[in-house]
Amino acid sequence: MKYSLRKTPSHLHLAYKYGEASDGLMGRHFVLEMHERLLTLSIDLTPNFHTRNKGASAYLDAVNLAHNHHKLRYLQCSDNLVRARLIKAWEQINHPQLRMCLELGPRGHYAYAVQPHSLFMGGIQFDVQEVLDAQGTGDRARMPEFDGTTTEHA
Repeated sequence: MKYSLRKTPSHLHLAYKYGEASDGLMGRHFVLEMHERLLTLSIDLTPNFHTRNKGASAYLDAVNLAHNHHKLRYLQCSDNLVRARLIKAWEQINHPQLRMCLELGPRGHYAYAVQPHSLFMGGIQFDVQEVLDAQGTGDRARMPEFDGTTTEHA
């Protein structure tokens, strides 16, 4: 079952291993897919590539994510609507597991096992536990079905 958490753009903050960070990304079409205990949050980041100014922070941060996806440490979304709807779905499931899929259009998609937690000032943070899938090629392949086993890509 799929639920739309938010369709309009929302500001994202990403942090990478070794202290790198980015604040210029916008996510849209936050969709939560529920399958038994597994929740998959998909975030569309393709609008960050749709700019004429290739020096814009959104474009540069999106390119940086495509190159350094394996170093992602956490993603923060300051949107309280996304937070509230995710918490509501989370509380309906006994021992839920969450994964996050970042869609970058023709630049691929990246899936992570994540642990969410609410932020004191509002919003939600997704701490990356493990890289599950990295499709950095030009084709938009679907994520493989979750079978309980994971592999880490570096």
